Amino acid sequence: MSYIDELRKSKEKHQVAFQNFALSTKKYSEHLFCFFEGKDDVYYVSRIRRVTEDFYPIECGGKQSVLDVYALIVNKPEYKKYKLGFFIDRDFNKPIGEKQPPIFETPCYSIENFYVSVNVFKMILVHAFRITESYDEQLFNDLLKLYEERQKEFHDVVLLFNAWYSCLIEKRDNEKIQIGVRLDEKFPNDFIDINLQKVSKYYDFETIKTFFPDAIEIDESILEQKVALFKTVEQHKVFRGKYELEFLLKIIKALLTDSYSHHNILKQKVSFFGFGDGSALNQLRLLAILEAYAETPQELIDYLEIVTKT
Repeated sequence: MSYIDELRKSKEKHQVAFQNFALSTKKYSEHLFCFFEGKDDVYYVSRIRRVTEDFYPIECGGKQSVLDVYALIVNKPEYKKYKLGFFIDRDFNKPIGEKQPPIFETPCYSIENFYVSVNVFKMILVHAFRITESYDEQLFNDLLKLYEERQKEFHDVVLLFNAWYSCLIEKRDNEKIQIGVRLDEKFPNDFIDINLQKVSKYYDFETIKTFFPDAIEIDESILEQKVALFKTVEQHKVFRGKYELEFLLKIIKALLTDSYSHHNILKQKVSFFGFGDGSALNQLRLLAILEAYAETPQELIDYLEIVTKT
């Protein structure tokens, strides 16, 4: 898909979302209208329901589509009387700052980052794998340690790529140019290997440039500065969320495979929401089945209290 086609598609999505809102205001005049990126409602809806049952979800497409719908609505005085909630990911962009009406922007890269902390993995062990400290303290602690070690290795391995992509976004925003890169949900297959024993790296800066020949050029000294910065941050929050979730997904799948076939770590089969050996799991399904265990930042709680009382 060309850049022009992408722009046209994005424009169509935000116009459809706006029309959906405009046509629904009469019937749902007292509801909170919630505008989401893509399928992010899978995370937000249960949290909105803790505050109100009267809400109307609207999928806008990408982040820019949400912002485009926002611009259309706030520039029309007749829509100021409605309760409005806008939800976007931070990504590698600068914070959008204070807006009126307010917009919720994730304090991490994206909603996927809410699923991958060590504390969330503890809940996954207890509630999904049914492995608790009281049931088998040694196994529980071993699995927790395994996750912490593999996650640290994973972050060491993907640091360079995240830094490079962040530099692209920064240059795009500063110079108003296209970066020439469209990323998949999954980390490039040939760049990395994740298993229960180790996370291995098979790429460097030259590999990245070869793999993405249309990407704009990034000065190596600028990249080195970003790498140094990214060594100091909370990486599971700052790094690209879809890659973080893919790491969690691969660890879960590897544990399920072990329980069904190898029995190196899990000596008997474990149940994981009826997904058997995990072969049918993907990122979207994982977002849905684990949303109850994902973190809820205080910023989101505060935001929902504000927009439901408007």
